[in-house]
Formats: sequence, structure tokens, C-alpha cells
Amino acid sequence: MDRRQFLQAAGAGALAATTGCASITGSSKPQVVVIGGGYGGATAAKYVRMWSEGSIDVTIVEPNPNFISCPLSNLVLGGSKQIADLTTSYDALVRHHGIKLLRDTATHIDPEKRTVTLQSGQTLSYDRLIVSPGVEFLWDELPGMKAPGAQTKILHAWKAGIQTVALRLQLESMPDGGVYAMTIPPQPYRCPPGPYERACQIAHYFSVHKPKSKVLLLDANEDVTSKGPLFKKIWKERYSGIIEYRPSFRTVDIDAGSSTAISELGDKVHADVLNVIPPQRAGAIAFDAGLANINKR
Repeated sequence: MDRRQFLQAAGAGALAATTGCASITGSSKPQVVVIGGGYGGATAAKYVRMWSEGSIDVTIVEPNPNFISCPLSNLVLGGSKQIADLTTSYDALVRHHGIKLLRDTATHIDPEKRTVTLQSGQTLSYDRLIVSPGVEFLWDELPGMKAPGAQTKILHAWKAGIQTVALRLQLESMPDGGVYAMTIPPQPYRCPPGPYERACQIAHYFSVHKPKSKVLLLDANEDVTSKGPLFKKIWKERYSGIIEYRPSFRTVDIDAGSSTAISELGDKVHADVLNVIPPQRAGAIAFDAGLANINKR
């Protein structure tokens, strides 16, 4: 569907809808609701509003007050950026584009009634819905991470923000000669090259500030899942002796007390800093009308 088709469809939907949309904006204009204010949701909201020249009302449902670039957060771990450099307020979308921002979380969609229910209990009506909810972590697949205090000590930093800063502090506190180990979940997961980019950033930091330290990649996949030849070339040429890559190491549990990753074969790997990227799926939103839950793979 191109820009013109989308805008025509949104307008036609408003005329055909049997439910009113005044609960969102008090406007009779076509209503587009966007679930999630990350790269996908915020970009879609901006361009729907721009392309329609204000003839379509757009509402973003997003619990966070600011946008933080997740892909660029690896630069914080490498030391070349601060988290503030990656943080952008949603104010520009509100002020310059007339988008409404609701600090809330979508929990339920009824496509027959064209409604979205929020965690606060509010219900939004829509003519067209864009769903970009981010990811949900599957902690049940790593039982040890559900123990009290485990997720405070063993960080994922896979959603940029507080954990990114905390993981950076762990790296700074690690003694020279220590081991940083990262577990990589089986596909699919968000941003396939992300773990390998993170390894490069941390290896660069070690090469300058902690040259005796090591980066250990425990990858559940049989090989590097994205840009494999490029990453392996860089690891060999720039970070030989710093980065060690172990494929087919599927982490099934974590001993947070000893910072140990445990594989499905029973192998155990201890690290001074253990960074666990958990298995994941699309964000949790339930559907009515007999449709499958959005979390189904």
C-alpha cells in the first residue's frame, strides 16, 4: 500500500465506521492509533500526519516519556556516547506535527469494534491501527533470571535506558584481565546484528582501557546471524585475542549469584560481567474476535 492508498483507506474507514472517535480527540477526522513510540511507531505517526496535511488525527500510545535510540546504545557501552546523546523528547511530534501522545500501554485490541484498551482502563476508537509494540522478554526460558535480584545484577541492556548505563558501569568496574560474556538468544530476536555490534564496541573499549580483558560471545545460533563475514573479519583484524566466539551455545539457565551461564548441554561459563540477552517475541497485546494473540511466532 502506497501513501495515497493508505490515506484514502483511512478516510474511507472513517466514513464506514459505526463507532465514534470522539474519545480520542473530540474530532470528526479519521483516527489513526499507533501502538508504540519506537523507530517504527514514531516514524509512522509522523508521516501519516504529514502526508495527510493534518486531515487525519494521529495518537501514539507509548509508556516512556522520551525516545532513546536502542541501536545506538551500544556506543554508550563502548564509551563514545552518553545516554543523553541518544535521548529525544516526544515534544516535537506533539508541537510540530500535532500528534497526540498518551503515556500508557496498550493491552487489548478488538478489531471488530475497532478499539484499543489501555492499561489505565481507557478505550480508544480507531479507523486504522498501526501496531509497533517492541519486544517482550521470555524470562520463563531462563528460570534463574526470575530469582529475587537476578535481573538487577545480570543485565540485558536490550532496551536502551537505565540498564545501558548500568551495564557500562559494570564494564568500567571490571578489573583488567576480566571476562565479559554475552549470551545471544536463538532467532528471531530484535536487531540481528546488534549483539555482534555490541561485542565490537566493548572490545574497542577493552583494547584501549583494559587490554588484558576478554569478550566472550555465547551464541545460541549455529553462526553469526547477520553480516557474518564482515564481523569475523573485524574480529580477526582488530580484536584478535580479545573476542572469542562460541556458536551453538544455547543458554537455558542463569546462576545469577555466580554470574554463570548454563547451556542446554550442561556447560557452565562464568564471567566477571555477564550480559544476558533473553529470548524475545513481539510485545504482549491480546486480540478479540477469534484472532491469534500477537505474541504467536
